[in-house]
Order: sequence, then structure tokens, then C-alpha cells
Amino acid sequence: MDEYDYFRNRKESFQPKTPIAALKAYQAGFLPISVFTYKSGSTKPLDETPYDIEEIERLLSRENLGLETNIVLIGIFEDLIFSEDQEIALFAAESINIIENRYNKQIEALKQTSKSEESTEVFSKLGRLFFELAILNRERDSIKKFFLRESYQYFSDIRNKRNLLPEELNTLVRLLLELKLYMNAAEIIEKEKSEESIEYLFLKAEICFAMGKYRETREICSQIQDFPDTLTNKEQMTIDYWLGV
Repeated sequence: MDEYDYFRNRKESFQPKTPIAALKAYQAGFLPISVFTYKSGSTKPLDETPYDIEEIERLLSRENLGLETNIVLIGIFEDLIFSEDQEIALFAAESINIIENRYNKQIEALKQTSKSEESTEVFSKLGRLFFELAILNRERDSIKKFFLRESYQYFSDIRNKRNLLPEELNTLVRLLLELKLYMNAAEIIEKEKSEESIEYLFLKAEICFAMGKYRETREICSQIQDFPDTLTNKEQMTIDYWLGV
């Protein structure tokens, strides 16, 4: 399971109102630990109704928002589009356009750069931006798949020139998981790995878990726990989730 699962699927899952409720839901196996982390980060989470429009506007005014924040904002705006208050519905539609236009602006600038300079660094940024656009368009399946294919092409171009960096491999694997191309994801991490690092093992475990190969997932988790470096709390909680602890 990846760290954005809760935010992508929150409309379809149990919604705890407090950090304590989120922690209990995690311990009972209903939700991942990321929900507790998110709910603990604010006395009133951004996506809690009634929405704080003023706070949402303030956050939206920031240019360089991360993917996790954009996912939450898009979810809120997709809900507000159906508001009976036409002014709020219009605000929501315009806000979605603002977020998407920020991505499009970056993409167009990078594409212009790539015309004169076929840099794998530029391809990497483009691949990541298209992947994020795909995640933000999860409710629009055809658009999502279009962006995922665009992203995949850039990472394929990189692979024709050099091996993928760890963060590039991570994005490519998640891209393939979104497309449910589990075997492709498994083949790529085997080809691209430089060593059996903890990052590689986590990706491999995530693929096995997505495929329903729970015995193999347990075996890989055992390998991860044997690593000499101490696992972070988040890594240990991820393993606990996969193992159903």
C-alpha cells in the first residue's frame, strides 16, 4: 500500500473524526497508519466538514504545494462543486483549474527545455509531474490512464539512456501498480535494482502485497526486519499493516 492510498480513497472508507479514533481504526485493521498521522497534524483537518473556506483559500494561494496536499484539496473541491451555493461551486471549479494549470505550466516549460536539451533530468521531472496529474485525476479513469501512459513514456526514455534513480524507480513502480500491471512492476525492479537495499525490498513487498502474494510478502518483511539499520516508525507500521499485526 502506498502513502497516498487514504487520500485517494477517502470517500470510500471509514472517516475518523479525531486522531484517537484514527489510531483505534488502524489498530483494528480498518485504516492505514497514515490516517492517524494526518489527523494528528491539525486540530481541524482541512477535509473535515463544514469546510473552512478561508483556510482552503489561504492554502491554495501557495504555489508549491506537495502531492498529498493537492490530493486533499482536489477531493474537497470535487465535493464543493455540488454545493447549492453557486458562488462556492464556482470557486471549487476554478480552484481545480488553478491546481491543474500549475502542473500544465511546469510541464510546458520542461517540454520547451527538452526540445533543445534531451536531459534525463528533464524527462524525470516530466514523468513525475504526469504521474501526479494521474493521481489527481483518479476519478476520471480515461484521463488518469492518459497521464500514466505519458509518465511511463518518459521513464522508458530514461531507461534507454541509463538506470533509474531510486526515486524514479519508486514512481515507475507506483505507476504500474496504478495500472494493475503487477508483473511488469516486478520485472522492472529486478532489472533496475543495483543492490538489495531496504528501499528495493519495500517496493518488492508492496508489489507482492498488491498481487495477493501474502506468504511472499511476509518473507520479504522478514528480510527487511533483518536489516542492520533500525527501521523508522513509519516503516515498521507499514510492515505491521502488510502482516496484519
